[in-house]
Amino acid sequence: MAAAEAVAAAPLPAMVQADGQFFAQCLLMLDALPRQKTDTLGGKLRIRAYEIAIGNRPKEAIEFLVTEALRTCKFFPSTSECNEILSRWERNDDVLRAKRNAKAAVRWELQARLDETMARLASGACGQGEIDALPIRWKEIAETRSYLWRHQDGTYTARVRRETAA
Repeated sequence: MAAAEAVAAAPLPAMVQADGQFFAQCLLMLDALPRQKTDTLGGKLRIRAYEIAIGNRPKEAIEFLVTEALRTCKFFPSTSECNEILSRWERNDDVLRAKRNAKAAVRWELQARLDETMARLASGACGQGEIDALPIRWKEIAETRSYLWRHQDGTYTARVRRETAA
């Protein structure tokens, strides 16, 4: 559980950013789409303008942009069109999936522990020491389910079950 909690809480590492050469190659792939012709200087300035507008992205995002633009655009996309396409990209690498899986595992484990504790409280199997050690939220849930009494001083005790009192 501790390992899963550590993975779930760890910040995601930065993804590999697209360098200038990779970015230029990706823009060259977009040249398959019709666009206005430019001279050599204009082409270099266009690459730099696109790099300024959208180049500070992970390689995977730029690859997504090229794939989507080639699939959906009729003409070479403007920087605003590129930004619109990039707004649909979501990170989905192995690290993110591991983090999501760890969070889910922690949630499932905590739910199982809560369910087990509530079952023990319902059966009257918990002593006062165990009740005192419960997280406050669990005590509140147990009170709502009528397993515990909450007293004026904020302490909780087990409810006496009718069938055991007789």
